[in-house]
Amino acid sequence: MSARPSVSRQELYRSTLQEAAAGGAVLMGKLVAAARLALQSQEAEVRDLQERDALIESASLLRSCEAILCQGFAQALLQAFANPPGPQATNTRPRADLHFDQLELMDDAQVQATVNRARVQQVATLATEIELAELNTLMGSLLGMHSVRAELNPLRPEAFVNALQAVLAQTQAAPRLQWQWLNAMSATLGQELSALYVQVSARLRLAGVVAVSYALASKGPLGALSGRPPGEKQALLTLDRLHGLLSGALVAQQDGKRVDQFAAQFSQQFDDSRSPAEGPASDFANTVPAALEALHEMQQVERVVQSLEQRRQAGAAQPGLSQDSVEGQRLLLRRGARDIAQALSLEVVTLMVENMAQDVRLLEPVRQLIRRLEPALLRLALVDQRFFTDKQHPARRLLQELTHRSMAFESLSARGFDDFVQGLQRTLSPLFSAPIESAEVFEQQLGRLQQHWSDDARPTEKGRDAAVQALQHAEARNLLAEGIAKGIENHPDAASVPTVVIDFLCGPWAQVLAQVRITQGVGSAADEKFGALIPALLWSAHPELARGNPAQLTRLLPRLLATLREGLDTIHYPGTGTSVFLEALMAIHQKAFHAAQATPAPEVQTRLPQAAARPRPVADGNPWLGPQEALASNFMELPESVLPLHPQLAPDLLSWEVAASDVELPLGTWVELWLKDQWVRTQLTWASPHGTLYLFTGAFGTTQSISRRMRDKMLAQGKLRLISGRPLDEGALDAVAQAAMRNSLDRLP
Repeated sequence: MSARPSVSRQELYRSTLQEAAAGGAVLMGKLVAAARLALQSQEAEVRDLQERDALIESASLLRSCEAILCQGFAQALLQAFANPPGPQATNTRPRADLHFDQLELMDDAQVQATVNRARVQQVATLATEIELAELNTLMGSLLGMHSVRAELNPLRPEAFVNALQAVLAQTQAAPRLQWQWLNAMSATLGQELSALYVQVSARLRLAGVVAVSYALASKGPLGALSGRPPGEKQALLTLDRLHGLLSGALVAQQDGKRVDQFAAQFSQQFDDSRSPAEGPASDFANTVPAALEALHEMQQVERVVQSLEQRRQAGAAQPGLSQDSVEGQRLLLRRGARDIAQALSLEVVTLMVENMAQDVRLLEPVRQLIRRLEPALLRLALVDQRFFTDKQHPARRLLQELTHRSMAFESLSARGFDDFVQGLQRTLSPLFSAPIESAEVFEQQLGRLQQHWSDDARPTEKGRDAAVQALQHAEARNLLAEGIAKGIENHPDAASVPTVVIDFLCGPWAQVLAQVRITQGVGSAADEKFGALIPALLWSAHPELARGNPAQLTRLLPRLLATLREGLDTIHYPGTGTSVFLEALMAIHQKAFHAAQATPAPEVQTRLPQAAARPRPVADGNPWLGPQEALASNFMELPESVLPLHPQLAPDLLSWEVAASDVELPLGTWVELWLKDQWVRTQLTWASPHGTLYLFTGAFGTTQSISRRMRDKMLAQGKLRLISGRPLDEGALDAVAQAAMRNSLDRLP
């Protein structure tokens, strides 16, 4: 199928969503009935009168809101279908779009709501796993994809959960009740979606939709850590505890040291090989009740016992483990953790480092350096909690810089990679052995790295600066030319002259006027001279005016042609374009002379109604660059025809306009461009103020500039692919938060 769906396919897509939404009222009725039964069942089981009354009130309120819910659900579904998420990896274990840095800003209720929503989505997703897999292949085909993109399926379970949340919020019920209802509806929602997916799949197959296949699984940026972390990480890392660590609440809970005292003394007793009778008398027994009470309050008894057992076994199983190795230092630090906050900090750093060290976008020598940094980062986390919450922390910035700059190299044999790694090793070596008491040592090494890279980049800065200056001037001129063109279109004679003349005046000549106004000022002699050409040219091309006064036209032509050539020279307009226009203008003037002499003349193109919707260089993201500007920035021209599709580069979205709207390229992003039949690794180093021009710079200063329109087409054709956008440390910490979410879901009944 082509990248852009046919009308019939669009209609089938639209009708499929409309029919799914139309059944919203019936579906909501079933969900309300199921939720009421679930609440009644819970009511029969509870013994606490207050809790029972709360369940009765909840069921009663739900019944009174049933009409509102049924009426609003169809519209809520349509809105959810119309808002697919951005591109992201899909998983049957929902991530709920959770980011690490969001946790610090949440309160306890928001954390619990996030877990609840993820649980509901998980129940629905797992209940529809088989049916959804088939539907994804058909919806992918309907959307014009070449392989399955499950996250773009508008009928995915997440969309129904979003619609349910939206319509429940309309009841104005307390958030606690809304979540209670949503949880009670989750099982039935999964069953109903399963049946719906079967029906929709059958309908699409009957309509002749041919399923696309799932793309071959590849190891993503987070590699093996897309699953659940092993060992005690699973028991210790949960969303509420991670939230407590980032907000400081977890540390505050332990200010009394009851848990710390119990854990330390329990560890001593647990690890001591002597029998209790041999040991000295202590007050351990007297501290147990109070400590156990604190541990139960924090739900940590199981974790402490399990953790201590694992530590003891790890130490016994690896008696010869070198204390200088990463594994040995990690073990020592874990065994020395004073409390839950420190233990959790160590686990977060370990997971973060593992995520980064398994990112396939990094070459192996860089991954090894990140692994060697783990002990220093572990020690830092014990003394400086800002490492987790401050993106500008020196250690975070160090990780960001070294991983981001390493994206410049696509292979071990890439030019300059060996020197890059050696420079990293020299600069980072103090961190491998230095005692870490604060962030100061990270700041020192970061400064040395930045100075080293700045020295290396200095020889190439001149060429990049020249490219930026040329592009800035081009966009400013195009912006001014766009305004000038609007004024020309509104001229009284504009509607009466041939299209070729208006297109020239609103295009190249508007650029000429904009150029002289930028370089010489408004009202300058050149501005007055080139501005006066507009009414003169319109008069000469007017079919009625010029033929009524052929003598005046004869006197005007030499000055007109000379001024045209002089003005076009100011923007170095290509000679071929000048010749084409002058030939068309001569034909128009010949027609005027023939009309004055009452002799037949060839027809010349007249102004067409649709010509009013001519391109706008800035609004369309396709500004015109002069030859010198294009040369200075190595500008890639936009061909008039669609870019040829490389056999191995297939688009995966509905159309190139959709693809462009889904992609943002922040400054610093590393990408690969398909140029001259090969991939070229380069970095977005500048974007124009109005977002019409982009400058990419390679590792050794080579530049490539493109327009926004060209960027969008390259994206759609698979000739521009994203390598790195967000800093890797942020993505690695997001993976930690998502692992905490999965562990929290596992703990739910």
